[in-house]
Amino acid sequence: MSSAYRVTDLMAPDGAKGGAANEGPGGSSILSPFTPDHDTPLYRRLRSWSFVVVAAFCLAYGAAFALIGPFMLLPVVAPLPVMALFAIWALPEARTAPVKTLAALMFAFVTCLVLWPNYLALALPGLPWITMLRITGFPLVFILLVCVSISRDARARIAAALRATPLVWKGLVAFVVLQTLSIGLSSHVFSSLDRWVVAQTTWTAIFFASVHVFLKPQRVERMATLIWALAIIICAIGILEWRHSQVPWAEHIPSFLQIESDSVKRILAGSRRAVNGVYRVQSTFSTPLGLGEYLALSMPFVLQFALGAYKWPTKVAALVSAPLLLFVALISGSRLGLIGCLLSFLFYVIAWSVMEWRKERPNPLAPLLIVSYPMLFVGAIASTFLVGHLRHVVWGDGSQQFSDEGRREQWRMGIPKILSHPWGHGIGTGADVLGYVTPQGDVTIDSYFLLVLLEYGVIGFIIYYGMLLIAVFYAVRATLKAPTRVREYAFLVPLAIAVVNFFIVKAVFSEQDNHPLVFMMLGMIVALVFRVGQEKAPPAQRPAVLARAPVIRKELRPGDRPRHSRAPSK
Repeated sequence: MSSAYRVTDLMAPDGAKGGAANEGPGGSSILSPFTPDHDTPLYRRLRSWSFVVVAAFCLAYGAAFALIGPFMLLPVVAPLPVMALFAIWALPEARTAPVKTLAALMFAFVTCLVLWPNYLALALPGLPWITMLRITGFPLVFILLVCVSISRDARARIAAALRATPLVWKGLVAFVVLQTLSIGLSSHVFSSLDRWVVAQTTWTAIFFASVHVFLKPQRVERMATLIWALAIIICAIGILEWRHSQVPWAEHIPSFLQIESDSVKRILAGSRRAVNGVYRVQSTFSTPLGLGEYLALSMPFVLQFALGAYKWPTKVAALVSAPLLLFVALISGSRLGLIGCLLSFLFYVIAWSVMEWRKERPNPLAPLLIVSYPMLFVGAIASTFLVGHLRHVVWGDGSQQFSDEGRREQWRMGIPKILSHPWGHGIGTGADVLGYVTPQGDVTIDSYFLLVLLEYGVIGFIIYYGMLLIAVFYAVRATLKAPTRVREYAFLVPLAIAVVNFFIVKAVFSEQDNHPLVFMMLGMIVALVFRVGQEKAPPAQRPAVLARAPVIRKELRPGDRPRHSRAPSK
């Protein structure tokens, strides 16, 4: 006889086993009021009609798969993800969740996002490109949903962290609602639906996964280290590409990764200035501007490792790599990348000065920099206009005149279309609605500001960019409250600077290659702000995620007594 108890046994009074009185018809363990009567006419009709409906659906689904499956596989497999979502929702509660797997997938996702060219993929008939980003991204979303479904602790942690920055997650949810509603405004519904799925899996899901992953101490610092290391690797690839005027893998792509597309051929051919023919480095990205954007996002983290509370080998390595990033931004011909790197220096100087002044033993240089910062900032901006070579690389030397004129023309074309449809034209339709065509015959749009206005309208523009600025505000406010003893809290500064750089870059760059990285940074800000807020709570009320936060040990001066040392016995 099995030793397992039935449900009725566990519900029976002490000293008595659940017997037939507690069993439903047919010996079921379900209580009789909740057990359907199999002999009623209503139940027989429902069972018959259910069979007919399921059989008809299977017949129609099979016919659709046979007719359009070889040509349009994506629409016929759409019910499968829906069934998977219901299965995940129905999972029972569990004591443990695969949170370590979620963290590992997050790091793998970022690595593939930066290192793997997104135009090298498997292209099967009827399916989107199977890229490394999707191979790591979809499992990440699946594990996130599983964690939220089966773990009450995971739900509680995410909810508590989101409450620390309510305007960020509410802005994101409102933007997702606008994205969803904009599908109905689109003239290409299936294309918009595909863009919507990509946005939810690589933006929204990444944000919520990051909130949970980076609640654990040391993970923010590890991710910052990964961003720094990836920047060095792509810079090395960029220098190799610069020497040969071609990406290293252009002539060595396996046949199963080759995609027959004109856009991929143009990417592999490289980019040159139309005026002077100078080659522009793009490394693993599809355009030199994408490379410049990533360098602008990673430079604040390099400065944090160079000037933060780290040992001298780390500081030296960061100080050496900072000029490397500037050089690659220069040979990429990306003014936005170079401007982002220079702004990182300007913003970090004032942030470092404030953090040093807040310490118990402030650096004497900190108040001097704070007092003289307005003059330094104005002088740095003025030098970009007065110094000849610096003016050329920042504001252009005439070879970028075609690009600048194209952006102005796009705004002239876009403003009347924004005014005629202030609610937007639908996700994924911005370039087609604008209708700007390059001399090469490509339909394009340069400014992401203009793209958001065309696709989501004025309200979507305010919500999207307001969410970014509010996240920066939360990060700055938490930095001023954060205890200096915890080294990881200082990463709120480079995170805020990176988001500001992203905001500025999007004025002239519309591609979305680095958007998952930025949404991950928003999740990191939310997690760190929550952890800083928990520092004020009594130790007994702090969550377990804060139990092992690494601290900066204060160096003892001669004659100081350690804090926990005992006095010598007499």
